[in-house]
This record gives sequence, C-alpha cells and structure tokens, in this order.
Amino acid sequence: MDTRKVKPPPKRADPHYQTAEHQQWALQVKKRAGWRCEYVENGHRCERSREKGDQMYADHIQDVRDRPELALDLSNGRCACNSHNTRAGIQARANRMRS
Repeated sequence: MDTRKVKPPPKRADPHYQTAEHQQWALQVKKRAGWRCEYVENGHRCERSREKGDQMYADHIQDVRDRPELALDLSNGRCACNSHNTRAGIQARANRMRS
C-alpha cells in the first residue's frame, strides 16, 4: 500500500519506444550482438546473455533525448543487460542535470 501524501506522477513511456520502427531497430541491435551484453569493464566483455536467461535491451549510446536524430541509427545502439542498461540511463540523466 502506498502511504505517501504526495504521489509521483505515473510513468509514461516516450511514444518513440512504442513505434514499429523502434522495435525493429532494437531487434537488429540485439541480433547484431548475438543477444549478449556489449558492455566492457576492466577489459572484459559482460557475460550476461539471453542464452543464460538474462533480459537484454537495446541501449542508445547517445540518449534519444540528447540526440533524437540518432534514435534509429544502428551505430548508436548496443545490446545491454538489465544492470548495464540501468546504469547507462542513470549516467545519462546525471549528465543532463550537470549541463
């Protein structure tokens, strides 16, 4: 039960992410990566993958809010596990707040 007096507004997905074009872009990004996370840390590629049961996301390298013209550019996409996708989103928001 939510007992907050002031409730946050409901989350709304950006309409771009609901389009058939975005869905096709995301599928191509994940297929290109072999459904494996493309993030590299300390010189090692993340080992999370769909094959191992991990959820994979198509992540924009340059956020759509910052570079909308690159929203469907395959070179602006990478396959990411849940952990790396979340971290990338947090970092992008932090960078926007500093700007």
